[in-house]
Amino acid sequence: LRETLLPTYEAEAGVRLSFTHMLVKAVALALVEYPRLNSTFEDEIIRQWKNINIGVAVSLDDGLIVPVLRKANELSLKEIAVRTTELVTKARDKKLREEEFLGGTFTVSNMGQFDVDSFVAIINVPETAILATGSINDKATIVNGGIVARKMMNVTLSADHRVVDGAYAAKFLQKVKSLLETPKNLI
Repeated sequence: LRETLLPTYEAEAGVRLSFTHMLVKAVALALVEYPRLNSTFEDEIIRQWKNINIGVAVSLDDGLIVPVLRKANELSLKEIAVRTTELVTKARDKKLREEEFLGGTFTVSNMGQFDVDSFVAIINVPETAILATGSINDKATIVNGGIVARKMMNVTLSADHRVVDGAYAAKFLQKVKSLLETPKNLI
């Protein structure tokens, strides 16, 4: 799907669709179904947020910053691609305004471009969870009794167990997986 949409997005919006954009869209849709993960925990109070404000971790030479896509669940995949690209550029140019990196309710950290297979991300406090994703690689998989190469990606969810338990988090991951495996649902 990404390869199919690339020319259209570049021509119409001037952005290159990335897997991070698709991840953000899948997470936003999954959070609608699993809203307890769209929470913050501050001063011993759990706040479940109506708006899904997804932070995207951006590596800088001198650290990390997490620009926030506000109401990500209301954005189309193309809008996510455009807005994320704008925010990442501003972050790298150190031109983000405070309101562009505060107020996140969930974070996505993609290390695939660094050829990292998997990692455990640290929750961006006061958020409840962060999704860590690795590179997409061919891996041997059993299909109909035979071994075939399939594109695979590891994801890891770090979650605050004061807010959600492991079973709830696992169901959220199943939903993200399902959305990514049927990407037409992202557009």
